[in-house]
Amino acid sequence: MKIGISFSGIGGNNGADYVADYLSHAALISGHDVTLIGGMGSQQEQNIPDGLDVVIHSSGFGLTPELVESWKKKTKVFVWTANDEVPLFQEKIGRITNLVDKHFSYTRMPIFANHLIEYLPLAADHSVYYPIDCKKKYDIAMIGAAHRWRREFAMKISSHFPNCFFDFSMNKSYYDVNLLYNMTRIIIAPMQDCDQYNQEAVFGCPCRTFDVPASGAFQLQAYRAGLRDVHEESLLTKITMPSIRDVDTSLPIWIHMINDYLSNKQLADELATQARNDIITKHLYIHRLEKMLSFL
Repeated sequence: MKIGISFSGIGGNNGADYVADYLSHAALISGHDVTLIGGMGSQQEQNIPDGLDVVIHSSGFGLTPELVESWKKKTKVFVWTANDEVPLFQEKIGRITNLVDKHFSYTRMPIFANHLIEYLPLAADHSVYYPIDCKKKYDIAMIGAAHRWRREFAMKISSHFPNCFFDFSMNKSYYDVNLLYNMTRIIIAPMQDCDQYNQEAVFGCPCRTFDVPASGAFQLQAYRAGLRDVHEESLLTKITMPSIRDVDTSLPIWIHMINDYLSNKQLADELATQARNDIITKHLYIHRLEKMLSFL
C-alpha cells in the first residue's frame, strides 16, 4: 500500500513529529511504500504526490480546512491527534475533525463535536526503543519539553537524588534517549504536557508511557484513565503516582516511592518486564497502523 505520512507543521522540536516519524518506521517495517510529507521540525507541507492510498497527518496542527479539501481530491485523509486537551490544538483540530475521512484520537474524552472519532492511543516504536545490556549510571532521569512545572520539579527533586539526569532540550537522538532509559534505574514522569492545561480532561497517555517500557526500563508516571487501556490495574497500582499540580505537595510522595524502588531492584525489574510485555504484544506503532488501515 502507498502511504503518505504528514508531519505536524508545528515547527521546531515537538512530540507530534516524533509520532509521524515512528509511524513511518512502522509502515516500512510492515512492507508499505512510504512517502514523507514534510519533515521533523518543518512547517506544513502543502503538496502531496499523486497515487497515494491514504495520507495520515500527525496532530492536525497544520492541517487547515483548505488543505484537507485539496488533499481529498487526490486520496483519503486521516488525522491522528494527541494534544486534544490543549486549547490551541483544540481550536485547530476542531476546524478539520468533520472534514477528514477519519479522525483518530488518543483520548476517549468528548472534546470535539464529532461522534465518529476513533479512539487510538499512542504506542512504542520497537525499532527505536529496546533493551540494551549496559550498566546503570543514574538513579532517576526525566526528559521532555521545558515546561515550568517540569523544570521546577526537576530542580527540587535533584537535591534528594543528586545522581540524576534531566534534559528538556527535545534534541537528543533516538539512540541517546533509548540509551538513557537503559542507563537509568527509574524514569520519572510526574506531570505531562497536557496535564498543565485542563487536568480534568486528561485521559490519553503520552509517548513515554510506551517508549520507556519498550526499552526495558522501569518508569513511575502520573496516573491517568487511559493507562487502564495499556496495563492491568494490578500493575498500575505499583507504577503510577497521583498527578498533583503543586510541586511542593507532590515531592514527598515521589521521594518516598523512588526510595522504595531504589532499595528493591528485583521488584522494579519484575514490574518493568511486565510493562514491556504489555507494550510489545499490544501497543506498538505497527498495531496502530494496522488499525488505521482497516478503515480504508
